[in-house]
Amino acid sequence: MRIYLKVIWISLSLGMLITGCSDSGTTAIENIHLVPMTSETVIRNQTVLIKGDRIVEIGAAGSTRLPGGCNVIDGQGAYLVPGLADMHIHTRDDWRTEAWPVSPLALFLANGVTTIRDFGPKGKTTTFPLRWREEISRRTLDGPWIYASGEKLYASPADDAAGQVRRNHSQGFDFQKIYSYVSPGDFKTAMTTAKELKFYTAGHIPFQLGLAKTLFYGLDEIAHIEELDFEFITFDRKKQLPAKQWLPYVVSQAMRHYDMRSGFNETEFRARFSPTLSDIIQRIKTSDTPVCTTLSVGDTIVKKLFQASWFRARPENKYMPKTYWQAFKQGREKHQQQFRGVENLALFKYELEKLLLRELHHAGVTLLLSTDCGTGRMGIAPGFSIHDELRILVENGLSPYEALYTGTVNAAHVVAKMGGRGDFGTIAIGKRADLVLVQGNPLENIGAVRNIQGVMAAGKWYDKLRLAEMTALKRK
Repeated sequence: MRIYLKVIWISLSLGMLITGCSDSGTTAIENIHLVPMTSETVIRNQTVLIKGDRIVEIGAAGSTRLPGGCNVIDGQGAYLVPGLADMHIHTRDDWRTEAWPVSPLALFLANGVTTIRDFGPKGKTTTFPLRWREEISRRTLDGPWIYASGEKLYASPADDAAGQVRRNHSQGFDFQKIYSYVSPGDFKTAMTTAKELKFYTAGHIPFQLGLAKTLFYGLDEIAHIEELDFEFITFDRKKQLPAKQWLPYVVSQAMRHYDMRSGFNETEFRARFSPTLSDIIQRIKTSDTPVCTTLSVGDTIVKKLFQASWFRARPENKYMPKTYWQAFKQGREKHQQQFRGVENLALFKYELEKLLLRELHHAGVTLLLSTDCGTGRMGIAPGFSIHDELRILVENGLSPYEALYTGTVNAAHVVAKMGGRGDFGTIAIGKRADLVLVQGNPLENIGAVRNIQGVMAAGKWYDKLRLAEMTALKRK
């Protein structure tokens, strides 16, 4: 009896009261304020009815008729928002091993991320994300829905650019990723093949092409705002360099032309590069090309280089692999090495990317909420980083509604363009039941999205207690 009462007390203290038959396929979330993302509004005192993985009814609390035996979740005045999508991450085949203190699949759910898009699986094979997706679909594995790119077209000369695109397509991947070191010939071959297959493409802007040619040949999506940085650097795109030499070469040209020591002066930069900036924005807008934000990368780089004590003290650090912190302490971490001796470049670069974000947003370019987390090599904690990205978007001119839009409505729209169902991102009848219950109005304060009371992923409910159990550190 004492154990039973303790369980009830814990459930109440965590803010959710669940009643009804746990075997029923129907769940009602009642007494909530709805943030449907169909418009910038809050609909108060609502009930949402879910059957299986679908939203089947929405109505006023107290007047919506509930079927017998359904599970009832009392939202107690919390706000219900669509589940978030991180549209640029990387899976690793060791996520479910002791290499990570907690599986990133659990960290995503605990942070309200119900959809992830993998821009390049890292492991001995590339097909494991498809296997995980199948397990999640069968509910034998807890995690967000996964879209994945398979093997990326990394560098030229490629053995068989067309064949690689065809293999990824035939294996059931959702899109083809293109990287920075692909030649114009291989790029055109890959694009032609992808268009024949109606296979979505996304990726970097190859150094040998630049933005104009990349868009001309039909890349469907740009993987980072960061890719646009290189459009402001003059360098020889006809050089024939091995992959490892391209980035050092381009950085050396940037350091020759810019004085990074004085920092980024937006007024001076605009005076010098206004035509280039306008051309970049206009090309992307005209081609209707979505762009992944991934500004949490630049934010993290600046903090690890210039605010190391703060960076080491972040609460989410406990979820990062030990190998990362070993490398960081030894000065061998990825960005410590990349920016050694050119630390001011990181500051300049990040300020430029925030300017680009503001310009892209002002022009109405489709932005996709993205963080580039998951590799375990950059200090970006899966799940937690989505809230950093939302904060950065709001700090740079997006309203909380607009910031949420990038990771809900825009994400679903792009998934539909990829050939997926795109049936998420709003709270509406018929949509997939990807939902997050938060304390506080996120349209007034984007930070409210961090205060998660429960998550539903494809109709499966995870209350606060369950999420805490899933993300508890393993005792040794």
